[in-house]
Amino acid sequence: MWFGTIATTDALGCIVAHSLRVDGKKISKGRAIDAALQRRIIAGGITELVVARLDDSDVHEDLAAQALGSSLSGAGVVTDQARIGRVNLFSQYEGLLCFDRDSIRAVNAVDEAITLATLPADSWVLPGKMVATSKIISYGVPAERLARAIENVTCRLSVEPVRAQRAVLIQTQLPTIKSTVLDKTRSVTERRLGARHVTLSGEQRCVHEVTALTNVLQSVVDTDLILIAGASAISDRADVVPAAIVEAGGTVHRYGIPVDPGNLLLLGELAGCQVIGLPGCARSAKLNGLDLLLNRIACGVEIDNDWLNGLSVGGLLSEMHDRPQPRVSQDLHRPAKVAALVLAAGTSKRAGPQNKLLCESNGIPMIKRVVDQVTSSRLTDVHVVTGHEHQRVEQALAGSRCKTHYCASYDLGMAHSLSHGISRLGDVDAVMVILGDMPEVSNAVIDQLLAFDSTQIIDTIRVPVFQGTRGNPVIVGKSFFDTLLQHTGDTGAKFLMRQYPDLVVEVPVEEAGVLVDYDTPEALARLNSNC
Repeated sequence: MWFGTIATTDALGCIVAHSLRVDGKKISKGRAIDAALQRRIIAGGITELVVARLDDSDVHEDLAAQALGSSLSGAGVVTDQARIGRVNLFSQYEGLLCFDRDSIRAVNAVDEAITLATLPADSWVLPGKMVATSKIISYGVPAERLARAIENVTCRLSVEPVRAQRAVLIQTQLPTIKSTVLDKTRSVTERRLGARHVTLSGEQRCVHEVTALTNVLQSVVDTDLILIAGASAISDRADVVPAAIVEAGGTVHRYGIPVDPGNLLLLGELAGCQVIGLPGCARSAKLNGLDLLLNRIACGVEIDNDWLNGLSVGGLLSEMHDRPQPRVSQDLHRPAKVAALVLAAGTSKRAGPQNKLLCESNGIPMIKRVVDQVTSSRLTDVHVVTGHEHQRVEQALAGSRCKTHYCASYDLGMAHSLSHGISRLGDVDAVMVILGDMPEVSNAVIDQLLAFDSTQIIDTIRVPVFQGTRGNPVIVGKSFFDTLLQHTGDTGAKFLMRQYPDLVVEVPVEEAGVLVDYDTPEALARLNSNC
């Protein structure tokens, strides 16, 4: 392929390399120049063009993308029509995305102009989900290179469909285990299986003892999958759960997987039925190693040691507040470190044309009033996330004792601003999330929220309550940070209170300012008659 600048009179049969405008109308890059288009460009006064000219041995970008996409499409995967050198691949039904990573790497290694990107292997996909995209970077590629890339497709992308299966849950009991814990475990397990179209057809409970568990195991083998939630974590291959599996005539294939949370998972077999000894974290609905195995089991995909060992890369999953022994911990011999995170990135759409954060009251912009209250409290580490009109907002904060962080993705929703700020806090035990449009939150209320038992702050959510109504700001412990970093949408941290109601600490306050925000023209008019 030749690429360069030529006279428009010589451009017939070439490809427009850069978009241009003629008579106020756009001519998109990638368009072939026929005689009519050539005359139009010449009439528009353009004498030279940057173009691409394919050689006889080249394949046009669309044809190349379509050919590569077709070679990649296996069972349960379809392609769309190539356009501007790109073809996308989609799942036809719900199931597990399967492919060989080495094959994908081999395709990408042939030529820098031939690219292929996929979802992670073993992704759970729904019908119509895009699973891969192939993009030809240049306007054409040598036919020989394309042929070599297609030859490297040794394993097509496929979606293994879900298969109707039944499962039985066995829970062992000790006097220290409350029945409510067992009830919750059944509920969580039933939802986890149901999401993969596996039916929980029964549950049995017995004492945490080898003989008792052996008897139950031998009575439930008429099923596809047996899940065992032990009253205590499996500590060795000779422990109660694995010992009972062997005693019942089964085999323990694997104890321990390189996934955290979920390390203490056991995989075995009994009378042709797959058996899983659950890790303690499986009592929670949060992602853990069990989920990765269930995705394969639900679709009848083999689980072997090579695959299990491969989970180590990417096997460090998100931290969970309800882990028995969280990976994060606080030095109890020092005061808790709490940072302030002021969210000041929004577009103020409800407030009208003006930026509400810059509206003044007594000559002071609203955002500065908020930050001044924070910096005059006990909080010494103050961060402000900016976005919309960030230069003006940062100028309004000039001289304030705070650090500003510009979030380029602010228009995608508050969650992006929140995660952007969380990622820049450093080593802290908790964060106080403060909204930039709540100038009536006083430093006294902030200090009142900061009066807590420092041994609890990592795992709790503290919220001010005025006359029975919850308000802002909210203090969120460090064990929730991973959840916040993955949160999306236009909501802040308050969704955590719905998700973890037992970990919410309400702090009664006497100031209504915790309920007052200024996000409409009427509210701003009350704040300052000049707005």
